[in-house]
Amino acid sequence: MKTMAQPRRTAFARTGRVLAITALAGLLGACAQQPKSLYTWEGYQPTVYAYLKEDGNDYAVQAQTLEKSVEKARATNRELPPGFRAHLGMLYLKMGDGEKGVEQLQGEKQAFPESTPFMDFLMRNAGKPAAAPQAQATPQGQAETQAQAETPAAEPAAKTAPAVQKKKGS
Repeated sequence: MKTMAQPRRTAFARTGRVLAITALAGLLGACAQQPKSLYTWEGYQPTVYAYLKEDGNDYAVQAQTLEKSVEKARATNRELPPGFRAHLGMLYLKMGDGEKGVEQLQGEKQAFPESTPFMDFLMRNAGKPAAAPQAQATPQGQAETQAQAETPAAEPAAKTAPAVQKKKGS
């Protein structure tokens, strides 16, 4: 009977060793650090949200928040995410600082070459004025706005009248 008990002990010992090694390997694997994200998203997403929500935040405050994120990214040797520089450039353009705006758009274009067509589009349109100029708050500005509002309504009638007369005369 001694012969049967000895193989059982050996089998239990082997199984115990294998379980101990497996548990140790699992424990060490769980302790390993997960790789950090390639990009630093700090400050970017809340700023974009505030920009799109238009909750009254000043563009300068948003740009300053993003500039702080740029400094933190440089300090930790992390990259800025796609669209970060483009958004910062658009903020600078909205504030009237075209040079910094175009510089950021160029940076986005260099960091992410796939954005080249869109960045080129933004840079082409960077210097163009808004579609509808704002009227001045002076009474003279209000009179000009009223005159402009009345003129387009009168022009189509004048343009269509000769065309109608030609048809009647034909």
